Amino acid sequence: MSRYVKINIPFIFRLRITRTGIIPCHYNSKMRTTFKAFWLIILCMVSVSVPQNTLADSTSRRPVFSSPSQLISAVNALRATHGLAPYQANSILMEIAQTHAEYLVSIGTVTHTSANGMRPFQRALAAGYPVAGDLSLGGFFSENVTAGVGQTAEEAVQQWMGDDPHKNTMLSGTLQDVGAGVGVYGNTFYYVLDAGLSTGGTPVAYTPPAPLNPSTPTIIPNTPNADGSIIHNVQTGDTLGSLSMAYAVPLADILKSNGLTIKSTIYVGQKIIIRPAFTPTPTQPTATPTIPPTMTPWPTSTSTSTATMLPPTPTPSPGLPVKAAGGAVAIIAVSALVLAGLIAFLGRKRN
Repeated sequence: MSRYVKINIPFIFRLRITRTGIIPCHYNSKMRTTFKAFWLIILCMVSVSVPQNTLADSTSRRPVFSSPSQLISAVNALRATHGLAPYQANSILMEIAQTHAEYLVSIGTVTHTSANGMRPFQRALAAGYPVAGDLSLGGFFSENVTAGVGQTAEEAVQQWMGDDPHKNTMLSGTLQDVGAGVGVYGNTFYYVLDAGLSTGGTPVAYTPPAPLNPSTPTIIPNTPNADGSIIHNVQTGDTLGSLSMAYAVPLADILKSNGLTIKSTIYVGQKIIIRPAFTPTPTQPTATPTIPPTMTPWPTSTSTSTATMLPPTPTPSPGLPVKAAGGAVAIIAVSALVLAGLIAFLGRKRN
């Protein structure tokens, strides 16, 4: 019958030292309970550490895109609350509204004038929509335009309710047909709503007027002034978007320098600040130190003293890192347990 010594380490494992070597015993019940509690704690920590925002739908942070039909639905819902019949979507008005929305995207601002200088009712006539009423006054036709970052169709309708001209376009008791267009550039949405009343018959003869800008003007950038500023004198056909492209300056910077918004209209002869004047940072002058004259000392007797050498101060050795010290303690503890087991084994053997 072989003799052995058991070394119990609570909650971890047991060692049995025999003549053939050190043999680990099976796990005890305390260790199984400890392991279960350990894994339960790990699972709880993992579940708590998961960011809650990753569980949210990522689509909720994306801009909500509104289609032209949704814009019409929002307008008709508004008309229903005021007891008015819904507008009827017209294919011609849908086409010209979408074309104008895409034009607004290309120039980066809002306007009722198209690229060839036409007004809204003139674009409708040119496309074949028979606008009713006195054409010299624009006929029975009205247009709303707006733009905004992340703006939805419902928000555009609420914005148009802020003044009478835009409100009358949506709540007219005379107009019957409608068209809508939506343009998108990044997170900025451009909305166009065209509402009109047709003659109900053959389209009236219409000759478009001469365009205000028959050819696309070429903007010649101005040279900077002495102070570094660049001022542009607006010419016919200039837009904020075209100025931004011609000078290679972000549109947001031009709007900020001039106190404008994306909905602002510029006029011929208006001076637009492309780049503000450069304000240099004042530099403090560097003081030149004045060196006083060197004094020539009178000759004196010099005493010679013997310097006492002090012993060098020992440099303390750096301590072990916390992790290394902890590992060393653990190794020492295990070695002590094994050594104690060997001593006990040898003592019993002698007995």
